[in-house]
Amino acid sequence: MKKNLIGIGIFILIFLFVGLSVIPLEMWTNVDSNFIAFIIFSVLCGIYLIGLIVFVIINRKRKVIEVVEFSAPDNMTPTDAGYIIDKDINDKDISALLIFWAEKKYIKIEQNEDKSVNLKKIKDADDKMKSYEKTMFTAIFSQRDEVNLNDLPNMIKPVVWTIKNQIREENNKKYFNSKIESASTWLTLGITCLLVCISYFFGGGGTFCIICGVIIFAISTIFSNISNKVYIQKKFKSLCLYIAGIVLFLLFATLNLAFSFTNLYITLLIAIATLLCLVTYILCPFLEYRTKEGRFVVGRLLGLKRYLEITEKEKIEMLIKENPENFYNIIPYAYVLNVSDEWIEKYNFVKTINKKERNEIIAGIALLSALFIFGEGVAIFGDLFGGSKKKSKK
Repeated sequence: MKKNLIGIGIFILIFLFVGLSVIPLEMWTNVDSNFIAFIIFSVLCGIYLIGLIVFVIINRKRKVIEVVEFSAPDNMTPTDAGYIIDKDINDKDISALLIFWAEKKYIKIEQNEDKSVNLKKIKDADDKMKSYEKTMFTAIFSQRDEVNLNDLPNMIKPVVWTIKNQIREENNKKYFNSKIESASTWLTLGITCLLVCISYFFGGGGTFCIICGVIIFAISTIFSNISNKVYIQKKFKSLCLYIAGIVLFLLFATLNLAFSFTNLYITLLIAIATLLCLVTYILCPFLEYRTKEGRFVVGRLLGLKRYLEITEKEKIEMLIKENPENFYNIIPYAYVLNVSDEWIEKYNFVKTINKKERNEIIAGIALLSALFIFGEGVAIFGDLFGGSKKKSKK
């Protein structure tokens, strides 16, 4: 059904753009074709805005009720807890498994005289482990039964994406509503495509408006997903990223509007589509991505987090320094819930992998964006300052 609606929507848009470009409506009706386009697409934008508001109201975020907990929910690893609470797989979530395995007697953690750390396998992976645990455990101990902590990044890197996908598969169906998340992405994509098409077919931005559209869509989807976690963990950081997303959005939207300027009607139309993109970006974080069971589990995790923060944090941090093994059962959960990283942060071996990959991705995106924007910007500015006129004189 969803695919049919998408197909129908794409067909209607193509028909409208081609029809307005080919059919001589201006000659038939004696009305400016840009005005006709403005009316038609303004109506479409109005329909979209009404649909967006209704969709957000129906699927708005529900209140999460905290439940007092003194231990982690049954059969939930710290990796599950870290992912469920913010729908993000970070280095802490994966690294915390080492302490979890030590508590379950799968491995023994030994500190050497030079302060390096060795992990010694006590027993093999079994059916009590989840799929991602088995994948990671096998990657670490496939060659030998004792490894140094510093060697783990190289061992895990080939399978880190497999591990992350298995974590998602383990939890998404049960705790998250993929249909709502997918719908919000399609809404963002739809209005962004409309903006790009209007800018490209009616505006004067050319290829530059397509680049801006891609960047606007990336900003909208990535930063909306980040800001959806504002009310769970890292609230200040998420809020800052959300605001940064709005700033970047406005920057590229303004560039697109400036370079797509042709006449008043088209400029107003592009401005309306841009405003709808911004409204979509702002409203999507208010959608509820979690199922009823997902909200209940988050409430339990938040209850455990509050208990650790208020009741046990100082005591745990003090006693961990004396004998960390006595707290293997709670340390990894305090770590992934951002309560305390006392002692355990040195086991965060995934940080090296994530940092390197993140830097490579950011550098690649920045370089490509700079090349496209610079190249298109030079061409457009050349036309604006007489480049095209010189050619026409010849």
